[in-house]
Amino acid sequence: MLRRRKLDDDDDNQDRWLISYADFITLLFAFFVVMYATSTINLNKYRALSSAVVTAFQGQPGQTAVDSTATQPSAQSPTTVLKPLPLSYLYQEKKLRDQEKVRTIGQQLANELAPWLEQKTISIFQSSRGVYIDLQSDFLFKGSNYELTSQAETVLSIIVSKLNTEYRTLQIEAHTDHDMFKGQMDAKSKRWEITAIQAARVTSQLMLYGLPAKQMSAIGLSDTQPVSISENTLAQSVNRHVRILMLTAESTAQLTQNSSAHKEILPQKLETTIPEAKPVTSQ
Repeated sequence: MLRRRKLDDDDDNQDRWLISYADFITLLFAFFVVMYATSTINLNKYRALSSAVVTAFQGQPGQTAVDSTATQPSAQSPTTVLKPLPLSYLYQEKKLRDQEKVRTIGQQLANELAPWLEQKTISIFQSSRGVYIDLQSDFLFKGSNYELTSQAETVLSIIVSKLNTEYRTLQIEAHTDHDMFKGQMDAKSKRWEITAIQAARVTSQLMLYGLPAKQMSAIGLSDTQPVSISENTLAQSVNRHVRILMLTAESTAQLTQNSSAHKEILPQKLETTIPEAKPVTSQ
């Protein structure tokens, strides 16, 4: 009589779990492929995807329940798309941040120069072009009207200490009033000369303290841009000042663009016309 051989437990396949694991990895890979394919945010697509995933994991294949709103025409379907910010908005934000940074520098200068601001010998303002520092000429110069006083050198060194870490374009403008050199010959030309010398003197001192020369320009404006038009002597004295203007990035870009946009003008070629010779007829 044949005896039935007892099966050993070792004959069972111990690696059968790999099949289930492989199926799970395949489904997971397919899920991420679908997620990547629907990277554009569309509300209907996500509803359909969510419903399909729920149905698949509930074990009811072939019964994908799609929201009725997904079958509506695409023109009426609500879509939520992430749109990039317009360039105008980004430019405006950059402009505002730069203006705020310039204002912060102006506030730091006002804190450092507080004693002179209280004496009204220095004034600090902010405009759309940047921050400008007005220093009265009587406070800056002595003697021949272009030698700097010791207090002026101290103030200019403080200004440089705040601006040497900021690569900003500076315009140094010297102004005067119409009473300077009044009654003298060539008073107008002398006012132009003295403001040009004063602007150059302040610029030279700023460069001596460490500011790069290529980021500064000196301009003498005589009495062409008065702060006050009053004929009062005190009001006219306000017009005698030197202005250090720290430009914003936008103003610097406009200044650079204007200086680079130039075209050479050449003389026109004149065509010389030779009159035709008339035939000589004999009488």
